[in-house]
Amino acid sequence: MKSFTAPSRFARVAAMIVVEKRNVRRALSLICLSSLAGCSGYASDYWRPKGHLIAPQLARYGMSGTEAQCVEEHLTKALGVKALRQLSDLADRLQPGGNNPATFRPYDFAYVAGLAKDPEIGTETRKALQGCGLSLYAPRPAASPPPPPPVQTAPGAGPVVAPPPAAAVPANGDRPPLWVNLGVAPTGQGIAIDAASIVNTPSYREAWFRLLNGDRANVGDLGYRLRIDCAGHTITALAGRKYAPNGRLIEQKEYARPEGPMPMEKGTVLEIAFRGVCT
Repeated sequence: MKSFTAPSRFARVAAMIVVEKRNVRRALSLICLSSLAGCSGYASDYWRPKGHLIAPQLARYGMSGTEAQCVEEHLTKALGVKALRQLSDLADRLQPGGNNPATFRPYDFAYVAGLAKDPEIGTETRKALQGCGLSLYAPRPAASPPPPPPVQTAPGAGPVVAPPPAAAVPANGDRPPLWVNLGVAPTGQGIAIDAASIVNTPSYREAWFRLLNGDRANVGDLGYRLRIDCAGHTITALAGRKYAPNGRLIEQKEYARPEGPMPMEKGTVLEIAFRGVCT
């Protein structure tokens, strides 16, 4: 009679397969923890050519042909997979229309790269654009002569020249604003950041932010220039703005005394602003 006390050849092979599968799972788990920072969502980024992360965004920002190939080669050599994914995700959040341009250009891509938490991303993006012969700045609009003021004639008097209408406050110097919606707080209020206005320093981040009504982009009449201390988790308001319903800036006020620093409060748009530039 055949004995079953010792495992058969089939059983031994099956046992080896089980052990091997456990080893593979354990190895993948270690890779996830050490290299992929969790593996959720973007694990496939590490198994495909790095160019797939950034090439679609270059096309969205008006780069094609040899220009796009040049920028892609520089970025894929200078940045790792995690940094390229962060840059791609940030670039994808900028949507055309509303108060934003209908189409984007390479200098818009440079502004968006400045939102990245890792300053190397913005630095290498600017190097790539300049090295490939692309401008980092929007062209200055051609100055047009002001229209002649209307002439009014008062009864029994000579002609009276009406005063010219008050000029609107320039939105952001020569840079057109690029509003990126950062999200909506539990209160239902949203907030957006002007990517063209961001200033990065070793100790703080500073930019113009605009309050939104819910998640509808470019809706809201109030804005603030905020200085955010990422290490100290504080926010200081330096100036305020008021916008017309069509997005035109109609008033700007620099605060004689900055408001803050204020602690970053959870569950508010200030937390969303903090996370948008610091995490």
